[in-house]
Amino acid sequence: MYIIPAGTTLYRGDSNFTDITHPELLKGDYKFFTPDAEYADKYGIVFEFKTKNELRLVAMDDISEQFFTDAPKEIQDILEDNYGYSSNKRDSVEEKDYKVSQYVCKQGYQGYAANTMESKGFDDALNAEIIICNAEEHLERIQRTTHENKIQSKRDELHMRRTERDRVGPRKKAKRDTDDRVKPPSMGNLFGDDEDDEDDDSFVRGSLFGGKTKKSTKKKKSKKKQTKKKKAKTQKKRKSKKSKTGKK
Repeated sequence: MYIIPAGTTLYRGDSNFTDITHPELLKGDYKFFTPDAEYADKYGIVFEFKTKNELRLVAMDDISEQFFTDAPKEIQDILEDNYGYSSNKRDSVEEKDYKVSQYVCKQGYQGYAANTMESKGFDDALNAEIIICNAEEHLERIQRTTHENKIQSKRDELHMRRTERDRVGPRKKAKRDTDDRVKPPSMGNLFGDDEDDEDDDSFVRGSLFGGKTKKSTKKKKSKKKQTKKKKAKTQKKRKSKKSKTGKK
């Protein structure tokens, strides 16, 4: 699980609204968010929000074995093919992302989150993503960050993208630009940890903006333990050979 503390700033790019007070802005079973305002800009007019309470989100870049086995076959297939359950590579396809989001919310979770992941479809990585169920309940509206004089040009850009999408079919999520690798100064790594330490038996993930979360429930074998087992097997074989030699 990932933890988002209360008071955390999140952004959403929306192609349908321009007013932060619009009653439909956060309506729906779930909404997509990001801690990166520049990334949100790829999806529409950017709005800023703050979390009202702590959120505990399913870690989609470290899917637990129980979460996977409890899911129906269709969702398991999407978790394998599109969320990297085995490969740790993300392949973001809108229709399948929506199905997983709906499933997560129907199971009573507050949403899901994933750190930047290697992509199947692009040379570069896909940005971190956050899905919040019943967003209106958990988020406070702060402001629209897209300037008034840029709204029309942004709408024109989105219209062109939508036309192109209708022509070629469902899109994948926007990839991280190759010259946009630097995260916002206040963020550091999105989930507060530069790298996961595979040799750490406890394997505790960093929370969204620092701190710790629950231990991962996916089974991971420690390299140290594997090495010890190999040594033990080798020693048993040697002893066995010696005993046979002694009998002769």
